[in-house]
Amino acid sequence: MPLMGSEVDSFMDSAASQEKLSSEPMLCDVGEFLCGDQLTCVSESWLCDGEPDCPDGSDEVLDKCKVEVIVRCPLNHIQCIGTRKCIHFNKLCNGAKDCEDGFDEGVHCRELLSACHELHCRYGCIMTRNGTFCFCADGFEVGEDGRSCRDHDECAMYGTCSQTCMNTYGSYRCSCTDGYSLQPNRRSCIAKHEPGENPAALLIGGSDNIIITALNGSRLQTLKQLDSNGTHGLDFNHKDESVCWVTSSESSGQLRCARMRKASGFTKEQEVKTVQNLHDVDQLAFDWLTGNFYFVDQASDRIFVCNQYGDTCVTVIDLNLLNPKAIALDPLMGMLFFTDYGTQAKLERCNMDGTNRTRLVDYKVERPTAVALDLVKKLVYWADAYLDYIEMVDYNGKNRHTIIQGYQVAHLHGLAVFEDYLYATRSEPSSGAVVDILRINRFNVTDPETLTSIGNAKTIRVYHKLSQPKVKGHACEVDPYGKPGGCSHICLLSGSYKSRSCRCRTGFSLGSDGLSCKKPKNDLFLFYGKGRPGIIRGLDMNVKSSNEHIVPIEDLVNPRALDYHAESGNIYFADTTSFLIGRQKVDGSSRETILKDDLDNVEGISVDWIGNNLYWTNDGYRKTISVARLERASETRRTLLEGDMSHPRAIVVDPLNSWMYWTDWEEDEVNDSIGRIEKAWMDGSNRKIFVTSNMLWPNGLTLDHGTSTMYWCDAYYDHIERIHLNGTGRMVVYSGRELNHPFGIAQYQNSIFWTEYMNASIFQLDLVSGEVTLLRSERPPLFGLRVYDAQSQLGDNACRVNYGGCGTLCLAVPGGRVCACADNQHLDKNNVTCSDSAGQEEPQRCKNDEFQCRNWRCVRVNWICDGDDDCLDGSDEEAHIC
Repeated sequence: MPLMGSEVDSFMDSAASQEKLSSEPMLCDVGEFLCGDQLTCVSESWLCDGEPDCPDGSDEVLDKCKVEVIVRCPLNHIQCIGTRKCIHFNKLCNGAKDCEDGFDEGVHCRELLSACHELHCRYGCIMTRNGTFCFCADGFEVGEDGRSCRDHDECAMYGTCSQTCMNTYGSYRCSCTDGYSLQPNRRSCIAKHEPGENPAALLIGGSDNIIITALNGSRLQTLKQLDSNGTHGLDFNHKDESVCWVTSSESSGQLRCARMRKASGFTKEQEVKTVQNLHDVDQLAFDWLTGNFYFVDQASDRIFVCNQYGDTCVTVIDLNLLNPKAIALDPLMGMLFFTDYGTQAKLERCNMDGTNRTRLVDYKVERPTAVALDLVKKLVYWADAYLDYIEMVDYNGKNRHTIIQGYQVAHLHGLAVFEDYLYATRSEPSSGAVVDILRINRFNVTDPETLTSIGNAKTIRVYHKLSQPKVKGHACEVDPYGKPGGCSHICLLSGSYKSRSCRCRTGFSLGSDGLSCKKPKNDLFLFYGKGRPGIIRGLDMNVKSSNEHIVPIEDLVNPRALDYHAESGNIYFADTTSFLIGRQKVDGSSRETILKDDLDNVEGISVDWIGNNLYWTNDGYRKTISVARLERASETRRTLLEGDMSHPRAIVVDPLNSWMYWTDWEEDEVNDSIGRIEKAWMDGSNRKIFVTSNMLWPNGLTLDHGTSTMYWCDAYYDHIERIHLNGTGRMVVYSGRELNHPFGIAQYQNSIFWTEYMNASIFQLDLVSGEVTLLRSERPPLFGLRVYDAQSQLGDNACRVNYGGCGTLCLAVPGGRVCACADNQHLDKNNVTCSDSAGQEEPQRCKNDEFQCRNWRCVRVNWICDGDDDCLDGSDEEAHIC
């Protein structure tokens, strides 16, 4: 804000203040600009807004306020310096001043005559203040020798023709495609207006309404008032005379469509229910050939597509995409164009099924916010909101041109192409919620024309049938059985309107015919957890496929630990950041949270499939290992071990032999041999260190029950090791370059699978051949993984039948079982049933020479702190006693 007059007066009260003002410039706050008088500060958002806010007007005469209109003079013309005027070579040195500053005339016209003669030009020689050179007749250009003449290909120059250009000897000829007519200037193509048709119009999606207006900004008409927080993408289907838009509320988003027979309002408005949540959608593009909708999801940083009914949605692009913004489709070419300004800003292209991804622009681009296509000339236009320009490349990323640059095209959000013009939405931070609608001649650029100003709006489309050209037939036409392109679920164009690929909705896999979708047998597959967004996905181990093998478990944050229970068909997961343990069936049903209290940092879970218990590690304030029944988990949870752990991570149980194993991280890189793997009976007793040397960050842990072998990965040493469960045969099985930061590990037959945490890859190691295969690449991070193998969860122990007769918990120990109680219960004298501790008479105290354990057992006093867990709950060996 400028200084008030009284404040300036107070500065002038002393000579010292005057001297300070004259010797030091004033310091402005962050976000303010110091005016040329060195006294006044104004907001940076007021710069270049057309109104002088500084007393000397210095906020409007900055270099950044200049609009750089790119002047490209025609062949045999030269630009008058500092102007937009081009004059023909014939007007140089002709005695008449054609440039205002006389640049075209001068003493050089006489002094350079001899130099011109020495060039021996085939056609003519021109003299400029910068020297002499040859030129040729109109329609011809100077050859490589600098003297001869050859035909000039005018069609190779941007903007020669509005649409089609044919080069001829010494000239060229423009023409137009169907639906357009050539104008008297023999260059421009204008859409034909058929009787009874509505003229082209601008369709604009805003924060509180949807607006339509004529191409010149007149006849502004509100089509729909929005009561939610505005449109998050808008497009139309001209064939069906409908408009579709995405609105978002606090928890969900909706795709809505309505008919628009007249440019005066909507009828038959309805919601298209999509299986995918649209809450975080920011852009929408409609494929008018197939009826598919493409969406940009900024929360999960991906582009996905839904069919016209919304019952099938599949991801198209999600890798190497950190902040996707704009999207545009060319269904005739089967191509999708999108911008991204994550760690590296870029403009990319891919087929509409996500294949053949190609980077078109990745330099001199910072914040590409809008993209639009010239479907006739196959050109891509985009706006950069940081560098303040609109530029263009062809579909191959070649022939890049700057259309216009400067503050007048700053803060652009929407962009559309029609005929010779670009239409854009612009909102400056200083103007609040006011948005200007601009029109820019893309071939003969002058200052942008402001058509109208409206309330806050971003999306802009040109509503006309030629914006969505038709074809006689395409590869996704519905077959006699009602299937688009013969596909069971969804048909996507790919590289042409004559080519397509079929995709399946989640939980299905594509058949060998490339058309049918079938539910895979869910008795053997790999599943894994990932973050950003948090999700658990399935992977077919036999086929390298990007299809979802199971219905994904979504709406998670950090699903770091996983396991399964084949008999019930449940996948169990610990969402570490959400402090919960949950489960969901493989078919996508029965999602529920089973534990949510006192879970600080669960890094490992393991299912006891015989006793139907769940074990987990908790790396929080209390370092614990706990157990609970799979059913009624919150009522039956029991802490088995507490303390004497640094960072308990992975855990696996072996109910066939009644042992459990867990890893414990250390962070001391000086002593790189203090990580460890421990083991104990499944009731927590007989705790022992199993492996500890040459180990620091043991992450994943898995058991091969068939060979009684354990495998683990160490994220410090970056290798995979194994050891027999009898403690012999320890060896490194793999330490190749693919191991960078292994996290999860799983085993099946002769294969080891592991996840890489940061570079987000899943690898398979063949233990026989040593061959390593990349199965899938994801966006980081990746967490745990497991092989879902129903045949591996077999066998018996003392807890198999009738839960071992125990009332609350049946915990297997070698040769039998122990009944145990929840933390808030005590074991009755029958050693089978449990009673609540609250309100009960205090159990009989132990004898004078005995120690009472936390579980009410009595052991000899001289057994305390002897290194053995005599209480079976560790309480006789706890640190505060010993």
